[in-house]
Amino acid sequence: MTSSEQYQQRQRRFEQSAREYETKYRFISWLRVFLFVAGGATTWFLYQRTGGWPALVAAGGFMAAFVVSLRRHNQVERRRNHWQFLAYLNGDEAGRTQNRFVRPETGETYAETGHFYADDLDVFGNHSLFRLLNRTHTFGGAQKLAGWLKGAAAADQITARQRSLTELAPKLEWRQQLEAEAMHYREVNQPTSALLQWMAAPAADGSLVGMRVLRLLPLLTIPLLLAWAVDALSFRVVFWFLLGHLLVLGRIFRSVKEITEKTVTVSKTLLAYANVLRVIEEEAFDAPELRALQSVLRSPARGASRAIGEFAVVLQNLNYRNNPYFYLLVGIPTLWDLQFLIRTEEWKKRHRSDLPRWVDALAEWEALNSLAGFAFSNPGFAFPVISAEPIELHARGLGHVLIGAEKRVANDVALRGPGKTLVITGSNMSGKSTFLRTVGVNTVLALAGAPVCAEFFTVSVMQVFTSMRTQDSLAESVSSFYAELKRLKQLIEFTAQPQPVLYLLDEILKGTNSQDRHHGAKALIRQLHRQQASGFVSTHDLELGRMADEHPEWVANYSFNSELIGDQLHFDYTLYPGLCRSFNASQLMKQIGIEM
Repeated sequence: MTSSEQYQQRQRRFEQSAREYETKYRFISWLRVFLFVAGGATTWFLYQRTGGWPALVAAGGFMAAFVVSLRRHNQVERRRNHWQFLAYLNGDEAGRTQNRFVRPETGETYAETGHFYADDLDVFGNHSLFRLLNRTHTFGGAQKLAGWLKGAAAADQITARQRSLTELAPKLEWRQQLEAEAMHYREVNQPTSALLQWMAAPAADGSLVGMRVLRLLPLLTIPLLLAWAVDALSFRVVFWFLLGHLLVLGRIFRSVKEITEKTVTVSKTLLAYANVLRVIEEEAFDAPELRALQSVLRSPARGASRAIGEFAVVLQNLNYRNNPYFYLLVGIPTLWDLQFLIRTEEWKKRHRSDLPRWVDALAEWEALNSLAGFAFSNPGFAFPVISAEPIELHARGLGHVLIGAEKRVANDVALRGPGKTLVITGSNMSGKSTFLRTVGVNTVLALAGAPVCAEFFTVSVMQVFTSMRTQDSLAESVSSFYAELKRLKQLIEFTAQPQPVLYLLDEILKGTNSQDRHHGAKALIRQLHRQQASGFVSTHDLELGRMADEHPEWVANYSFNSELIGDQLHFDYTLYPGLCRSFNASQLMKQIGIEM
């Protein structure tokens, strides 16, 4: 059974479970209506016929039944939603295997103008690598995954992630439970930056220690209020106590307001975190990297999920103060703000250094889950071998992950040693640019720790740099040619630094005349050779391919060709050694009606 078939089978099963729970949900909804109406009618009937006590007992019985049905209703609703989420996740996964995306997140938020390769390689966007990989649900998880795609990890980090993914990929049930738990709360993707800033700040009020005694004041005030309510005490006595409460609340008003402003939007986010973290804490892992990452969440002994869940409840209780009726009737008599201000500060003191570690660990779990889902969905993909050489890229059966398997054409390629250039010549639409992107995208995947679309792939830890989609800018009054020059200047400056660079250049200097393009392109390749950078240059220009005759030790030619069959052009998208043997611009111009 293929992964796509497995996802479709699971989707049908979860949809059936969701329908069953939807039936239960509707039944309990009508049961609640019945209990409410029947309880009211029975209570009224008994009150009219027999007086107060039987009516009171009936009302209590129906109310208890209603509360039980309400609780059961919420449980069934949550379970129904859980099945719906799992069905959605499997439908999404089945779509991904065909490069059809259900989830709307494109990752464009994380795109950076002028990034080394992200724009040219479709790392972010509507049909992008991020969208193919992303299975995160928290703000931090998406940010972590985007960061992994925007920069290469160290060799030991890559191999550690590979070990983690090898264990996580088969845990399909667990991984989808992790995602489904996050989906119960829409607020799960809210940023936690404001909360983390508050956690890092000093204690809200230096005199809070002295106010711990005052938190006991309601033990006197509330009995006095009850005594006044039954006319056993003058309100004057109660007034002075309530005035004391108002003075205490006024003293801490600014501190409480600051906390609620920074935490009002994250209490439900933290509840979602607690549920997701519990799924992680309760699972058993073998890989040392996963066990180490899990241990971050199990410290302190109570565990991150319990601690964060308790804090979320404290914040929710503190936010009740925003209801004026609650504040007047409950908040003032109980010193509500003070009670929960002290509890928030106590939690902050205990977990000031823990919360940032927990949030970051959850983000890493989500990023790993994203790559593990990608690995499971593509069992034919290979984990790359990380080479210790400064520059090495060797692939067999290399294909583009964003092209469907039915259309994908795989090629073999090898590039070894610093200062080497492979010149890729070819006719229009023959696959030169796609091949460069294939090399780039798989290198990005490999250096993030993910499997790649290849039978075999060896790669060094290198910085990828591309120049493929340079465009003019009216806002900056920059032509496409000058935009390309700026990009190439960035490459030259970058390769001057002591780090291995893999460059991918598509049709360089295409905005100028042939003679200048020949001289400029050759000069650039020689300079990149001197600066020990290696890479690929695609071109229509056979003259550039002549460099292999001058410098056979560091320039090699490969090509894509087309064939005219009848009056139709045929492309096999296969990489061949040597210069291109066929060009098709004239035939393409004829096909659109230009008289040649």
